[in-house]
Amino acid sequence: MFEGLKRKIAHYLIRKKYLRKNVQQEVFTNIISNSRDLLFVMPRDDKDFSHSLEILKYYQIHKKVITVFLPDYKYSLIPDKEKYKIISYVPVQVTKFNLPDKVLRNVLSGKEYDVVLDLNRGEDVFSSAVSNLVKSRIRISFEKELSGSYYTMQIRDKSTNPEISYRNLLTYLKMF
Repeated sequence: MFEGLKRKIAHYLIRKKYLRKNVQQEVFTNIISNSRDLLFVMPRDDKDFSHSLEILKYYQIHKKVITVFLPDYKYSLIPDKEKYKIISYVPVQVTKFNLPDKVLRNVLSGKEYDVVLDLNRGEDVFSSAVSNLVKSRIRISFEKELSGSYYTMQIRDKSTNPEISYRNLLTYLKMF
C-alpha cells in the first residue's frame, strides 16, 4: 500500500517537474537512422540487461554516438566499454520516491540527445524520470503502466522472454 502511494507521488512529480513536451510534430521516417547521439537507459533486471546489450552493439556498428545510463555496479558488465560514453549513478542518488537526486538531475538536465531509449520492460519510475530529464527529440520505451505521456513512442511487448522482447525491439527500431 505504501509503495503504491510512493509510486503515485513519483508519477505526479515527474509530470509536474520533469516532463518535457514536444511542441513541434516529429516525422518518424528515418528518425533513428538519421540520429547521431543516442542515450540508452539500461534495464535494472539482470536478464533484461544481458539481452539488451545486443541493441547497443547494433547501433555501435552503425557508428552512432552511444551514451549508456546504468548503475555503477553494472559498469563491468558492458563489453567494449571504451566504445561508449557512460553515465553511472550510485544507489544513494535514488530518492525515497525512486527519483534522481538533485546532483544527478543537474548532470542529466544539461545533456542533449537525438533519441532516448528506455530499455526497461517493466514500470520503473526512476528510468522514466531520467528519460525526461535530458533534452531529446524522441523518447522510446516499452509500454508501461502510467507512463504513456512520458514517451513519444511506446512498444507493446507481450512476450515474457527477454531475449525475444529485445530482438523484437531491435527489429522494430530498424524500421526507423
